[in-house]
Amino acid sequence: MIRSIEDYRETLDDLGKEWLDYVMDYLKENHGAYELVLFYKRPVLKITREIFLMLGGGKNHFSIYTTDFEYVEMIKAEKNIGLKFGKSAILFPLHKKEYMEKALRICDEVIFRAKS
Repeated sequence: MIRSIEDYRETLDDLGKEWLDYVMDYLKENHGAYELVLFYKRPVLKITREIFLMLGGGKNHFSIYTTDFEYVEMIKAEKNIGLKFGKSAILFPLHKKEYMEKALRICDEVIFRAKS
């Protein structure tokens, strides 16, 4: 049963853990005013009452979910080759570590937009 972020982390394979740790460490260091909490059995950074970032892993991807749907649509329009999307999700292929920096930029941009 998933009762903590660490419990969730343990459900991921090694690549998923690497992505999750990389993004969570960045968020803690650069956006420490926002607490990472477990919500819907996933790590979540609540930015405002309406806007959050949820982190998750899958068999072949790492996901960033956000309630900033307009932002997700904007990123879709950039035609980022290799990324996949859901209504509220941006999915990064696990095996493409060069996308890790893009994941951090996306987190920064969602947080900046929410604070503006």
